[in-house]
Amino acid sequence: MASSGAHWRALADLVASERKVYLRLGAVLAVASALLLIGPLLVRVVVDRAATGEATTSDILTPAIGFLVIAVLAQIANVFVTWVATTTAWNTANRLRLELADHVLSLDLEFHRNHPPGELIQRIDGDITSVSDFLSKVAARVLGVAFLLSGMFAVLTWIQWQIGLGFLVYVLVAGYLSTRTRDRAVGETVEEMQVHAKMYGGIEERLAAGEDLRANRAEPHVMWRFIEESVDALHATVRSEKAFIAFWARVQLALIIGIALALAASAIFLSSGLISVGTTLLLVQYALLLRKPLEDVVDNFDVIQKASGSMIRVAELRAEQPKVDEGGTTSPDPGALSLTFTNTSFHYGDGDPILSDIDLEIKAGRSVGLVGRTGGGKTTLTRLLLRLVDATDGQLLLGGVPIAEIPMTELRQRVAMIPQEVHLLAASVRDNVTLYDTAVSDDRVIEALRRVGLDRLADGSLDALMGTDDLSLSAGEEQLVSMARIWLRSPDLVVLDEATARIDPATEVKLERAVAQLIEGRTAVIVAHRLSTLSAVDEIVVIDDGRIIEHGERAVLEQRSDGAYRRLLEMALEAS
Repeated sequence: MASSGAHWRALADLVASERKVYLRLGAVLAVASALLLIGPLLVRVVVDRAATGEATTSDILTPAIGFLVIAVLAQIANVFVTWVATTTAWNTANRLRLELADHVLSLDLEFHRNHPPGELIQRIDGDITSVSDFLSKVAARVLGVAFLLSGMFAVLTWIQWQIGLGFLVYVLVAGYLSTRTRDRAVGETVEEMQVHAKMYGGIEERLAAGEDLRANRAEPHVMWRFIEESVDALHATVRSEKAFIAFWARVQLALIIGIALALAASAIFLSSGLISVGTTLLLVQYALLLRKPLEDVVDNFDVIQKASGSMIRVAELRAEQPKVDEGGTTSPDPGALSLTFTNTSFHYGDGDPILSDIDLEIKAGRSVGLVGRTGGGKTTLTRLLLRLVDATDGQLLLGGVPIAEIPMTELRQRVAMIPQEVHLLAASVRDNVTLYDTAVSDDRVIEALRRVGLDRLADGSLDALMGTDDLSLSAGEEQLVSMARIWLRSPDLVVLDEATARIDPATEVKLERAVAQLIEGRTAVIVAHRLSTLSAVDEIVVIDDGRIIEHGERAVLEQRSDGAYRRLLEMALEAS
């Protein structure tokens, strides 16, 4: 478990950009704490003057009015602190969510393979919410308690150094005992959050696979897995709550002991003539004054627990670095991009190679069909072209430039991919095609829709929401929407990964027509199991077990009787 100091270092890093705002907030808190401390001092003056029996009305009235003014100002300062702390915490949380979401999207494919979406949603939103709750509800109170303790020590030491020394010893002992219990409680909370994140990740995965699970009657297995994960989450929550109760009991005991010690010390020093009646009342008021903010902190300790774990988890997520370096500075020449693989290999870190010693050269403007058995490495090869992953060995050139030296923003503009699984946004037709690029005109959106055969969408309202009953799309139409996105970008290299696998024959005709127009004058890599979709490509590459076993002109390979591509064609004819 991370140390207590690590939590605060992580928090300081998270709020670094708003440091000045929090420093100003701390200054206001210091003033508010000073006002709280001044009030009992004025009461002390009133009591001591009244006790002499010689004070005039003005001698008592002046500090009494001052006490009322101080009380009003203290309340105003408290309201101001609460308002500033809450609004600043919201701003911090929103900024962190944006930064963290952007950072997660920049991480490479291997990271996302090991972290399901449900877990990442919990960390981006749930953890940030916990930090925000801490900043808005607790941080100001914790800092206020620290100022109060410091101020009380200074005042009590000024009045009677023995009292100040006793107060300091009490605070150190009570703080030490409470901190030990708090660290254990934080550790239990971190474990609880990890268990819940795992459970949410599992729920997300099973909901996404709902149709397959029902079709294969896997509901009992899924429910038992959910029950097991729920039991783990319950046990973790119980351990966390037990740790909180132990901490709460220690703090309450420390407060009771503190009040008892204040009363005992007051009686002893008063009977010895070392302090006045007003000072005795001051000690009692200070003990009671400290109780309320401390109880507020304890009552919100569950917020502190969750925030302590969240601070570390958010800091750890921000510390994750993509294995794909984005520091390129060299741009290939404009126009279609040539492809050159030289002894290129790739594995996901487990030692099992996905691609081995790939040597391949595709000239600019050529279209290539990539075929082979499932699991042979076709999709991984296309991921190399978009730098979703980087080759572990060898080299890949685009337009004669090593792909790692091309700026990532330029690479994403010049290389486009149409995946097998298309993800549409819960947004308008316009936003789904432009991906929220406000610089794209409606005329260009309509043109892109017509080019891919989506006249139904082009003739309708671009503000219509995708996925509603009024605008539901088939799998094939979803694929055409992804094609319209590519039209707007006008890339120099187009990658189609099984783009026709989920569509009906009529839509396939539209897609093939759109593809033929799109790849004209561009380099294209088309992954396909349905070999009939490759009738117009220039070349064929056959991959098996991560290696290229055949490459050549499509027309030549179709006629080669003993070739791998010819065998695939024959098997496709037999299956039809």
